[in-house]
Amino acid sequence: MDWKKYKKELLKNPKVRDEYEKLKPEFNLVSSIIETRLKKKMTQEEVASKAGIPQSTVARIEGLTHGIPKLSTLQKIANALDARLVVKIESKKVKAA
Repeated sequence: MDWKKYKKELLKNPKVRDEYEKLKPEFNLVSSIIETRLKKKMTQEEVASKAGIPQSTVARIEGLTHGIPKLSTLQKIANALDARLVVKIESKKVKAA
């Protein structure tokens, strides 16, 4: 079974789906950092140096091992990547009956 089929099967379980949805914002944030860093052909070390933070901090953020970093740290990483940090709150989508 490939990953997509396995994921689809797992998400049929309401408890798994709820936890997946809770973690989605964090995953999307980290994915955007990694994707931008790779597009810029930068290493974690290069981003860290440019941002003025330890490489281990970039690794922890990308690995989601210590929760969500402070906005100021995210701004430093965005600046190092010559990117824009966007934080917003949106209304939840209402499920159709």
